[in-house]
Amino acid sequence: MLKRRPEYFAVFALSAVAAIGAAFVTVFSLDTGTPALSGSRGQNAAQIVTRAADIVELGSEDKTAAIMRVNTGSYSAGDYVLSVLTSPEYLIKSPDDRQFAKDLCKILYGNADEGAVSSITQALGSYNRMTVIDDVISQADRRFAVTGKIANGPGSVITGINLEQGLAGDDEYTVGIKEISGSFSATGDEIRTDLFVDGALYRGYLKYDKSSQGTKGFILAWDTAGFDPGDHDVSILLRSSDGRGVTVAGGKVRIPKKERVETLSVEDGAIAEGQKTAWFLYDAGDSDCYVNFAGLSEKISVSLYDLSGKLIGTNMSTGAGYAALRAKKQDTGRITSETGIPGVSNCFYICARRLDGGDGSGEVSFKMVQSRDVASFDGKYVSVAPGKSDDQYKLTDALGNVYQASKEKVKILPINATLSHLDVKSTDAGDRGVYPSFEVNEDKYGYYASGAKSITLECESTEGYAAKYKITAENNGTKTEIKPGEPFALPEGETVITADVISFDGQKGSYSLYVLAGDDNGSFAEETLSQFPESYYSGLWLMHCKHPTYRFRAYDTKVTFGEALKAETVGNKSLVQDGAFPEYVKDGSPLYDKPDWKAAKTEVVSFYMDPRNFLNDKRIFMFELLGFDESVHTKDGLKRIISGSFMDTDDFDYVTAIYEAGRQAGVSPYFLASRIIQEMGFSGRSALCKGTVTGYEGYYNFYNIGSASSTKEGGATVGGAKYAKWGREPDKEEISDAEAKLLLPWDTKEKAITGGALWIASGYIDKGQNTLYFQKFDVLDDGTVRYNHQYAQNIMMAYSESIRYYNSYDSIKKTDSAFVFVIPVYSDMPAEYGYLPKGL
Repeated sequence: MLKRRPEYFAVFALSAVAAIGAAFVTVFSLDTGTPALSGSRGQNAAQIVTRAADIVELGSEDKTAAIMRVNTGSYSAGDYVLSVLTSPEYLIKSPDDRQFAKDLCKILYGNADEGAVSSITQALGSYNRMTVIDDVISQADRRFAVTGKIANGPGSVITGINLEQGLAGDDEYTVGIKEISGSFSATGDEIRTDLFVDGALYRGYLKYDKSSQGTKGFILAWDTAGFDPGDHDVSILLRSSDGRGVTVAGGKVRIPKKERVETLSVEDGAIAEGQKTAWFLYDAGDSDCYVNFAGLSEKISVSLYDLSGKLIGTNMSTGAGYAALRAKKQDTGRITSETGIPGVSNCFYICARRLDGGDGSGEVSFKMVQSRDVASFDGKYVSVAPGKSDDQYKLTDALGNVYQASKEKVKILPINATLSHLDVKSTDAGDRGVYPSFEVNEDKYGYYASGAKSITLECESTEGYAAKYKITAENNGTKTEIKPGEPFALPEGETVITADVISFDGQKGSYSLYVLAGDDNGSFAEETLSQFPESYYSGLWLMHCKHPTYRFRAYDTKVTFGEALKAETVGNKSLVQDGAFPEYVKDGSPLYDKPDWKAAKTEVVSFYMDPRNFLNDKRIFMFELLGFDESVHTKDGLKRIISGSFMDTDDFDYVTAIYEAGRQAGVSPYFLASRIIQEMGFSGRSALCKGTVTGYEGYYNFYNIGSASSTKEGGATVGGAKYAKWGREPDKEEISDAEAKLLLPWDTKEKAITGGALWIASGYIDKGQNTLYFQKFDVLDDGTVRYNHQYAQNIMMAYSESIRYYNSYDSIKKTDSAFVFVIPVYSDMPAEYGYLPKGL
């Protein structure tokens, strides 16, 4: 059943307002041959009212009320019939003139007499329906005549309709203010429109502007925000003053369920299992729209729609698990003026979608953060309030707690003015891209062109559609603009490509790509790169451009990478902690050392053994020559390495002891301090650095020398204590002359630190294992048995210690010193490198 219901809907044509209902008096006779009704006024009026109500399927209560008003003289039966047959509830059925004539006959006579139907249909060719209703009902009985004035003439007649934008949209769902637009031709201005949603009538008003062709444009604006989610039947009716109506659009509209999110809030969001989308409503108030996604359980796409339900843009989540949506504040005053809908606010609609092919299995979870900047603080995502402060951020967490935090303790996520992808493609020079593979926190990259004549730069921003790019290439002073995705003719020599990403609000982030095609302007390619396989070139060129003082030497191991890898994965040569990295552990590996050291998977060993993975600022120091150099090794740098560790204490001067040990042994004191932390633990958990091993109290061993792996509780520690007291053969309880030169027994901290340094120098550095890498991987071509003289079994030893070296040099501004790095080279190296395999 259709029912009238006022709402905030508007229909318009482009400027002026017209109303239906201009009344003109006319009386004429139609010779239909239809007999008049007989009987009492109340009884016949009730019959007419009842049959008219049945035409539009009104209920018994509505019928009873109408009959009562007719009986009491509030209006006539003709008035009621006129209201029914010109109502939108009737006209939405789109009855033609013959159907109208049948319905009128049924109301007045109880049947559709063919003669009467034909007579009425013929009259409708000259007169409007309201005039025909009044004349026919007056002939039946003057007591039932229409009491109001009836238009004199045919009235406004709709002669043509052109629908430009109907109910159907581009998306499965409809959100915001739905607009249905088009134009119509009519003989007059007495036209109005009505909208029906699930049988309820929502009245509007019409604005129009007559064009030179006599047509009038219209737009129906429907705010879907007030409707329940689900499928809705919608129809649009144009009514004219001749009593007729035309349905111009109709169909089903699906409105999604929407969760509301608030400014500066951190919300838990999810695409539910079995669903492909999740929708959200965000009122940005007086601000621009910032919506961020973080902590995604899997990749999704996100879309932003404006107040009118129009798509602003769609972005994909990045490899780092972020996505961002941005939009300018909407002109709500203009929207109200254009649509007639009062009280609209700066609302946006957000849709999170599974990627194509997603079958809806499992829930996709994420965090939604409504602020320009998103931060990670204390292990959780927080919003960052706008405003400037020198040293504080105002943060809001998922529980709504608001607090201040020092900027140095807050990590702002790389979302604004940042790239989410950067790479180079070439059709004439292999598939290897930039070095290193793109990382969100890295802004400098290298690329050796290897004969490429042209390259195509690929770049994408976390802000996606909301960001802009400016890319320039400079070669020997000549600058050329590059467009992402388009080929660029690469000149010979050195080219620096600068990619600027301009964020939604104008902030700029810059990235540099150092490209080498052929020889450089100096002698680096000829003297250095030529020592290495080409797969090293991009990384080494990058390091040279960033640090021209660095020197690189290739060391030919004279073995294949596969041969070395096979040897390094035998037994307990390469171990990893099961508790910290369970996905790195080889299937079925036994326990090799307490508490949880097991064999690493082959692909893990391959990653940590491949030198090409570590040609970057922080990891390059695993290849640093470990000799003592007073120009770069300082006590201040040493303090930085041990800061916060068990050696950062007033009880003993570890800085002086380690520095002098390095000087005496000819070994980097940074290496010694880092090795002590590696072996004893950052907090000094080993009893060997405290001299408290049971039965060996007062003996120290800071480097774990002699501490062979053992599954026995404390077995390795006891082995180290035995060495500190009696050397290599503790059962003899005798110190040899050679061991005395190593200051054994190590019954003081000074002797243990210096003696251990001398042991490392004589046992490793002086034998050519003079880098962290060579101490972990004994691949030297020195006439000895390879893979047999390795300082540590921990597969990450060189990797983790190298960062300590970098930090120490960085703390004293020495990272651009003239370091020498010795980098191993293997034959038949893997084609793929730069990352751990997926799933690890």
